[in-house]
Amino acid sequence: MKTKFFYFAAIILFAGMLSSCEANRGGSASSMTFKRMDIAGAKAIALANDGSQKNAPQRILARDGGDPDYNVSNPVWTVSEDGTLVEVHYTIEVVGNGEIVDLVKANMRLVMQYIYPIGDEWLWLVNCEYDYPGLDDIPEPLHGKIRELINNAGIDLNFLVRKSDGALFQWTQEQGCPKQGRGYRRPSDIYGQVESVGKDVFSCPSMGGLDDYYGRIYKLQDQGDILNVVQVLSSSQSGNGLYVDDRGFVGTILGGDFGGGIPVIIDPSSVKLSNINPGEAQLEKPEYIAIGGRAYIYAERYITTTETDGKEGSWDVTKHMGYFYALENQSGMWTVKTPALYEFDLEQQSGPKQRVYKTPVATWMGTEYEADWTAHSYIYTLDPMAPSFSKKELPANYPVDETKYYDGVAYVMGEGQSFFYVCDLAKNEAEQVMIEFDESIAEYIPQIAMMGGFSEYDPNTQCFTGGAQLLDGTYLYFILYAQGENRGKVTVLHEGESDAGQVISVMVRLN
Repeated sequence: MKTKFFYFAAIILFAGMLSSCEANRGGSASSMTFKRMDIAGAKAIALANDGSQKNAPQRILARDGGDPDYNVSNPVWTVSEDGTLVEVHYTIEVVGNGEIVDLVKANMRLVMQYIYPIGDEWLWLVNCEYDYPGLDDIPEPLHGKIRELINNAGIDLNFLVRKSDGALFQWTQEQGCPKQGRGYRRPSDIYGQVESVGKDVFSCPSMGGLDDYYGRIYKLQDQGDILNVVQVLSSSQSGNGLYVDDRGFVGTILGGDFGGGIPVIIDPSSVKLSNINPGEAQLEKPEYIAIGGRAYIYAERYITTTETDGKEGSWDVTKHMGYFYALENQSGMWTVKTPALYEFDLEQQSGPKQRVYKTPVATWMGTEYEADWTAHSYIYTLDPMAPSFSKKELPANYPVDETKYYDGVAYVMGEGQSFFYVCDLAKNEAEQVMIEFDESIAEYIPQIAMMGGFSEYDPNTQCFTGGAQLLDGTYLYFILYAQGENRGKVTVLHEGESDAGQVISVMVRLN
């Protein structure tokens, strides 16, 4: 009996040793940290997909009738002067030992939705995930260990990159990182929310819900290996926007427990607040507007005047007016300079929006109506340094919405979805581009059960997208290119296929 018992015990012990050896094969890793991205010498970086991902089309388009998810996640590439793309390599710190450490250091990468440039010093990598190319081909137990590292890292991570050396700093909501979900489309989306002042970064999240982070102002101080986070306001205060003035201050509209709407000045070094002197200006519901590196005050109010017909009749007329003021330093205090640079009759036209313009002029759009209610849409231009104000009527089919324009061009789907308009603000007429499906659509036409129209143009992918469901329940994906040599052409992809060729979704110049 004893002999048989020891025999079975030896088998169990040996099997346990084999299992333990198998589990430990390849080493172990408990955590990893992205420390640096190699962007030295690069003229630009880009997010691009070479189409090799198995489910690339599905990640571009929605399923089951939902809205398309245009903002796909892609890896980062450096771009040389001749346009050559080379995928970025990362310096990764791994806590562990064995083969898995070497594999992670050599192959792990970040994929992300967007890259924002923040001034001259920083980049913001938006909504990142850890990704290991070819993971499905890695045998167990290494496959499971790498997958566990990726899963433990989470999704929608954000990083700040110091452009001078590529150093990476993870940026959390508690440290002032705005949370806008998948709402990022163009660099101007964060103007006034995230701004650089020298080597430091200021943030004032305007979205993310009415939680502890909404409306706070944060300063991230570059201290070499760390970013020191300072909260500028007290817990009972909130800020509305960041308006950086190159003359040495940051403006915001202050709110608090006892009301709000007060324009104040933030000293970027000490982060102390001070009031502005309204002087003789009557500031009702004031706002900041930053244009070309200078902050201005804009206020609206209703004024009542008495008009007469020159005889005995007279009557009161109330007008909605807007006033655009410059700021000047008087005896160490920033003061509203009167008279106003410009007055706007808001009964007749639109006034400037509360925004940050990186350009030397402010532009906005609006609609004016004649006495018979005939509508005319305009683009307005205000140059505060000249100073001058002008307006230009928008050509037919141009949208009256600044957010539809990307680098001064809007792409608008035409009637019947047989063509789209290219609306360039530098031109006087919209261009029509006919839509042409590739020949592969023919084989699917008898099988189409339901077909959806093209979506709104997405600047991240430079295309319109659409789709159809076939009788067998599978999907077709339509990618309509709005730019480049393939503009106007529709690529048709069947579910499970991938799009060949490298497609750049975001490009950021580094110098």
